Amino acid sequence: MTTTVGLVGFGRIGKNLFRLLYNRDDIRVGAIADLDDPAGLEYLLRFDTVLGRFPDVVSIKDGNLYVVGRQIPFLTGPRADDLNWKDLGVDIVLEATARSRARKDLEWHLTAGAKRVISLAPPPPDAADAPDLMVVAGVNDDKLEGRHRIVSNASSTVHCVAPIVKILHEAFGIERAIFTTVHSYTAHHRLADVPDEDKRLGRAAAENIIPQTSRSPRMVIELIPEMKGKLSGYAMNVPVRNGSAVDLVCWFGKKVTPVAINEVVRTAAASERWRRIIQFEEAPIVSMDVALSSFSSIFDSLATMAIGERLGKTVSWYDSGFGFVHRAVELVQRFAALDSASRSAPGSPS
Repeated sequence: MTTTVGLVGFGRIGKNLFRLLYNRDDIRVGAIADLDDPAGLEYLLRFDTVLGRFPDVVSIKDGNLYVVGRQIPFLTGPRADDLNWKDLGVDIVLEATARSRARKDLEWHLTAGAKRVISLAPPPPDAADAPDLMVVAGVNDDKLEGRHRIVSNASSTVHCVAPIVKILHEAFGIERAIFTTVHSYTAHHRLADVPDEDKRLGRAAAENIIPQTSRSPRMVIELIPEMKGKLSGYAMNVPVRNGSAVDLVCWFGKKVTPVAINEVVRTAAASERWRRIIQFEEAPIVSMDVALSSFSSIFDSLATMAIGERLGKTVSWYDSGFGFVHRAVELVQRFAALDSASRSAPGSPS
């Protein structure tokens, strides 16, 4: 059975999603909405500095996107806010604007006829605005249920660091942890120095290492409550176009060595639970080597260190767009499976 999705936002995350979905039959793109000019969006879909040229002929004209014989409604400008998902046949909205939206703003999609919303952004810190569930594959995706209508796909950083935190905590007991995210710069940054309320964010991103506060520790603690009061984190944006890393330092309750840490992660990465999520890497990679990786976390075994008996440091890499959208597509597949199982259950309507 085919699931029809609507894409809201056609920036980096939206284009990554479209490239994964445009030619599939099990998940069909039913509509796309973005506030920007269609000619500019078409150009950036065809030619992408990070992803390369689009692999098929594609065009946007007269309110539709045309690709591989498919016609997809493409709503831009003022029309992007005038959505009737029911009329468009959309089952699930993939909210890819990269904005942390309150629950009431996401519920609007349900009012417009969608059955579910998957937000590809961190949820707001206020619990009253929280989605039904924030999901990170391997960490808490077993809690996903068919009754959930609004879920958050967390962030790419959380998808990278939370699995490693969980694995190491289960093996050695984390007593304290701090991590630094080293992140490629994004569309939120500037190419030249300009005034900004966040003074560091206003500096030229291609010329500087820019420290930033991070929302990721809050989300990791929500996913792994045992980390409450034990975990902190920070971020730095650096002048690279793709490829990010999390540098994680942990104080453990048990004795550790680099070999022991690596073997625990190696074994986990080979398990059914983690095999599509974590890649155990033994080569001397750099940031561009993780571009277009579908893994959430690429564990750099050569970077593992230990000081004394209970202090360890690890590095995990990730492509902040590509792996993240793979997890979102898997959420769509999981909901389709849950719905199919519900329809097949005894006593369910035929």
